[in-house]
Amino acid sequence: MNHTKMGKNYMQGFFADANGVSRFLCGLALMLGAGWSSAQTAAPTDRQAPAAGQAPMSRSALEALEARAPIAERYPAGSIKSREVAEKALAEAAQDRDALGVRYIVDQRACYQKFLVTSCLEDAKERKRMAESRIKQVEIEANTYQRQANVDERDEALAEQRKKDQEDSARRLQEQKQKEADSARKVQDSDAKRQQVQQRIDQSQGQPADYRIREHEARMRQQQAEEAARAPERAANAAAREQRIKEAEAHRLEVERKKAENERERAERKKREAQSGTPPAAK
Repeated sequence: MNHTKMGKNYMQGFFADANGVSRFLCGLALMLGAGWSSAQTAAPTDRQAPAAGQAPMSRSALEALEARAPIAERYPAGSIKSREVAEKALAEAAQDRDALGVRYIVDQRACYQKFLVTSCLEDAKERKRMAESRIKQVEIEANTYQRQANVDERDEALAEQRKKDQEDSARRLQEQKQKEADSARKVQDSDAKRQQVQQRIDQSQGQPADYRIREHEARMRQQQAEEAARAPERAANAAAREQRIKEAEAHRLEVERKKAENERERAERKKREAQSGTPPAAK
């Protein structure tokens, strides 16, 4: 009973002032007319107004982008399996984002020509949110693949470097063993020569001076012959040492090149992430 009386009193109060109702309806009509006029004036003709930070997009370009299949169909989950595909997906995702921004502006302007402006704007906002969500899924998969590819390449490079280091270590160990063996042989040869010299000295005791001179000259000729026989070995050792120096320098240059390439890839990845709005990946 009380509710019925309150409703009746409310309706009587609402229609009590006919002039007030007329003023409200006139004001609403003026607002809708002003919104329609503003939308018509601002409506794009050949080029769509860009969002902040975007280059202008022509109507034909917008229609061409919107005519493509949805990005989730072009790049379904699990389809990004190479760097080329990942880069292409990110580029197309950026294009779709630009087109989506322009379409949102166009939809907003169209809403001001309708009676239920707020509902129309909410629908346009929801369509934009859903489209952005689908674009985001492709961007996440593409960025994830690129990060994993970088990790795999880095691991492969490290594995190759470890293998090379092990081979170098084994070669150096073998060279060290060879040097020790050569040194021991030289000590033995030196001891043998000293014994031979001592034997000659002992044998030359009491011999004439000219005999000792001839003996000395013979020893000198023998030493010269031995030195000449060892010359190829010394040349080979020098060539091997020079080759090791060249290999070390080549390895250093390769490491620097790979480091520079990795830095360049990180810079390009950060640039792409900044352009697409994707937060940088955690290192």
